This record gives sequence, C-alpha cells and structure tokens, in this order.
Amino acid sequence: MTGPARFHSSVHGFVLTGGRSSRMGRDKALLPFGDRSLAAWMAKVVQKVCGEVSLVGSRAKYSGLGFPVVEDIFTDSGPLAGIHAALVHSDTPFSLIVGCDMPNLSPDFLDRLLEIALEGDSDAVVPESEAFGYEPLCAVYSRNCLPRIEEALRNEERKVSSIFPRLRVRPVMCREWQAYDPLGKLFQNLNTLEDYEQARTKLLREKRTSAD
Repeated sequence: MTGPARFHSSVHGFVLTGGRSSRMGRDKALLPFGDRSLAAWMAKVVQKVCGEVSLVGSRAKYSGLGFPVVEDIFTDSGPLAGIHAALVHSDTPFSLIVGCDMPNLSPDFLDRLLEIALEGDSDAVVPESEAFGYEPLCAVYSRNCLPRIEEALRNEERKVSSIFPRLRVRPVMCREWQAYDPLGKLFQNLNTLEDYEQARTKLLREKRTSAD
C-alpha cells in the first residue's frame, strides 16, 4: 500500500531539462503539458515533496518557467553534468534529481525514495529492475557523490552508470516500487511525439475522471 506523500523541507529537488530531444524533434522541456510546460509540470510534482525546486539547463531558455535555473558547469557533457550542477548548487545534504520527461512519477513514490535516503547512509538511492537497470534520472544523490562525479567528468566519462561502482548505492528493487506503478509506466520517458501524445491523452482522461 502507498500512503500520502510527505513534504521534505530539508531536500532540494532538481529537474533536468537538458537533452537534444532528437527523436522528439523539438525541445521536450517546453512542450505543453496540462496548463504549463512539461518541465514546469515535473517541477510542480517535485515541489510537493521538496522544500526547494530548481531546473537545470539554460537560463536563456527556461528562466520564464517560474523556477530558479542553474546551468551546467561542464557543458555539452550530458545528464551526468546536470547531476553535477545540481549537487554543486544544492544547499542540502541530499538532492532529488529527476528528468523532465517522466510525467508518470508520483509524489508518493518520490517521497518513498527520499524516505529511504534520509533513513540510510548511502551516497545514492536509485530505482533498479531487471528490465530497466538503474534509473539514474529518478534518484536521490548526496553531496558525497560530488567528488566522484567531478572526477568522472574531468576524465570525459559521461555515462551516469559509470559512477555507481565508486559510490555506496542503495538500489530500490522492483518489489519496493511496484505498488507505485499500476500501469507499468512509472519510469517511461517521453522520447517521441507518440509518447508525448499518449501521455497527454492519459492526463486528460485522468482530469475528466476526477471532475466526474
């Protein structure tokens, strides 16, 4: 059973807006979703469980979305650079970091990740399954990760998974998150226009159901 999400004022949340969106054909972070952009939608989800929320990306592109924006220090270095920028700017021991294109993430699931992180002593809390492997863009990272991440970036290692052998990782196994994933789409990324339209249709359907 899942319970209502709790608010963790001691955790800074970040939404990564980066990525080339090559398969989408346009900047997915700025796509309309509900009554706002997709990035702002995800920031609002994170805001339900975190005391402060920032976007990670270009200030020129995203400063008008209503949230603070922090920029990569290692430019053109992929999502690992986004995680690095988030941790550099974070003023809390732990940071929740999610991608901007995962609209099926729920506040109660994010709350569970934070609960595991705050009660344990790991460097990172990362969902994992046999089908997906690690989901590094839906995870909680401590500031202890920063030296290892910076070392990897300076060595031009850009895969997020490359840092996990150097960290104390607490994997969150399928049996721990299944209850939050009734439709089997918890970690779905919106990579194509078809993915995006399906997610928008699902959102509209949910809104109609709640209105009834």
